[in-house]
Amino acid sequence: MFFLIANLSFKNQTFTIKGNLKVVVNNISSGKGQIGFYLFNSSNGFPNHPENAILIAWVKTNSISTEYTFTNIEMGTYAVCAFHDKNSDKKIGTNWVGIPNEGIGVSNNVKGRFGPPKFDDAKFAFNKSEQTITISLKYL
Repeated sequence: MFFLIANLSFKNQTFTIKGNLKVVVNNISSGKGQIGFYLFNSSNGFPNHPENAILIAWVKTNSISTEYTFTNIEMGTYAVCAFHDKNSDKKIGTNWVGIPNEGIGVSNNVKGRFGPPKFDDAKFAFNKSEQTITISLKYL
């Protein structure tokens, strides 16, 4: 009888599965500055408002390709925005009409139409313990 009760209480416990997401950014125009990595789990603020990202990372770059691994994140649906912060001010630089003047890219390498890319186009399923995505930066 004790075994049955213990087994039932174990069945009611929930376990969160987590893993590591490696983001490889290529097509970096120069080795100056840093690459910003923004991880979003909803469309709220994607991709231009990093304050709404669930995780942010910065990696100094000195080559045409840089990577970062988000560790111990829950399985789910995400989108990533990466940009080349040439002047290291931790902001996506834009011209006077709001068009980025630093390299930028998002997961699935989608482009925005008449504005920034949409979360629904950039989202992907994070469902493996080790997963890698690649983003190619675009310079306008």
